[in-house]
Amino acid sequence: MNVLARAIVVAVALFAVQALAVAAIAAVRRHANVYLLIIVVACATAPLVFLAGPSIVGEPLSAEGRAFLALMHLSLGGFLFHFMTLPDRSVTLRIFVELLLAPGRTLTLAALGSRYGVRTMVGSRLEQLEQGQFLSIRPDGTMTLLPRGQRFGRFVTAGRRLFNIRSAN
Repeated sequence: MNVLARAIVVAVALFAVQALAVAAIAAVRRHANVYLLIIVVACATAPLVFLAGPSIVGEPLSAEGRAFLALMHLSLGGFLFHFMTLPDRSVTLRIFVELLLAPGRTLTLAALGSRYGVRTMVGSRLEQLEQGQFLSIRPDGTMTLLPRGQRFGRFVTAGRRLFNIRSAN
């Protein structure tokens, strides 16, 4: 098997193992945050990938080769994270999901709005931000940015400035 084919097989295998591990844990821990699970699985298994590198690729690896394999593993975890967030974060993909789940794969605009609208989208994201301790929401609806949210907000704002992004839309 040539080097490219072997790299593809290894990447697919590492991705599959991460996805199956996340699915298994999520099945057991039904109320766990799947996004956090993906991060934990990728980070917790990366040292194992580093140590087992030669067994994974079927040949001896230098320390740099092992580090590259572990970094590739973490990158694949990031891809899984992004892939899992797309149907919830992308309005277009969420519309596809709702149509796929609808009886006869058909919905009116009103029915789509009742299943997934701006209130649902914003409410879901606020809940996730609160669970992640980025912000707190008081019973009266007032939101307060917590230290983690402030740090992340500064990071995002710096990235937007760096890449000259003026609008999120």
